[in-house]
Amino acid sequence: MSETTQTNSMLDSLLGRDVSAEQGGMTLGDIIVLVLDLVLLIYTGWRSYDFLTTSVPAGFELLALVGLWGLDIGALAWSLVWIFGSSTKYQDWTSMFFFIFDLLGVILTSLTDSLMYGQSEGALSQLMSGIAVIIVPLIVVANAVAGFIYHMTSPQTKERRALRRAENEHREKMAEVAKLERDLQYAESYILARQEMLDKSVALSQIKMLQDQTEREMRLALRDQTGIHGLTAPANMEAGKDRLLSLRSRIESLRKQTREASPEPALPEAQNGHHPNFT
Repeated sequence: MSETTQTNSMLDSLLGRDVSAEQGGMTLGDIIVLVLDLVLLIYTGWRSYDFLTTSVPAGFELLALVGLWGLDIGALAWSLVWIFGSSTKYQDWTSMFFFIFDLLGVILTSLTDSLMYGQSEGALSQLMSGIAVIIVPLIVVANAVAGFIYHMTSPQTKERRALRRAENEHREKMAEVAKLERDLQYAESYILARQEMLDKSVALSQIKMLQDQTEREMRLALRDQTGIHGLTAPANMEAGKDRLLSLRSRIESLRKQTREASPEPALPEAQNGHHPNFT
C-alpha cells in the first residue's frame, strides 16, 4: 500500500467515513462476475472434455480430465495467479500470457466440439478437428512448462539462488586461502630444511678439514724418524697430544649440541653438529 493510500485511509478514519472494507476486498460486482465465470466454465469444460475424449483411446478417458488442467481449469488458475499470486514482471507476463493462451484453447475445443455435432461431415469441422488435435496437446505441455517458469522466476527462488551463489563464492575464496596457506607452509618447510642442510654441511666441512689436518700431522709425526720437522721432540709431542684432546673435545661438544637440538637418533660423528667456532 502506497503512502498516498495510507494517508487517505487515515483521513477517512478521522472524518468518520466507512473504511470497513479494505482495498482489494471482494465486492458485489466481483462476486457476480466470479459466479458467472464458474457457471460458464461448466459449459466450456464439458465441451473441452467431450472433445478430448474423442482424441484419446478407449479406456483412457481419465486423460481427458487431465487435459482440462491445460484448458478451462488452467485458464481459471492462471487468472487467479495473476490476481493474487504473481509478484515479479516475469511472473505477471507468464500468468497473463498463459491465461490468454488457455482461453484460446478453450475457444478452439468448444467450437470444434460444437461443429462435430452440428456439421460432423463438413470441411470446416474436419479442419478444426485437425487443428485442435495438434494445438491442444501443445497447450497442455506449454502449461506444464509455464509452471516451472513461474516458480523459477519467483522472488523466493531468486533469493535462494543468490544465497547459493554467495556461499559457493565464499567456499571458492576459502579454498584459495587454504591453498595459499599450504603453499606458504611448504615454502617455509623447504627453506628451513635447506638452511639446516647448509648449516650441517658447513659444520661437517670444517670437521672434515680438521680431521684431514690431524691425519696429515699424525702421518708426518710417524714418518719423522730423523727429527727433521721437529715433531718427535718431547715438547712438540706434548703439544700434539694437547691439540688432539682439544679436537676430540670440540667434536664431542658438537655431538652433544646436535643431540640436544634434535630429538632424532644421533647420527655418526661425521654427520652431527652445528657451527663450531674454529679459529
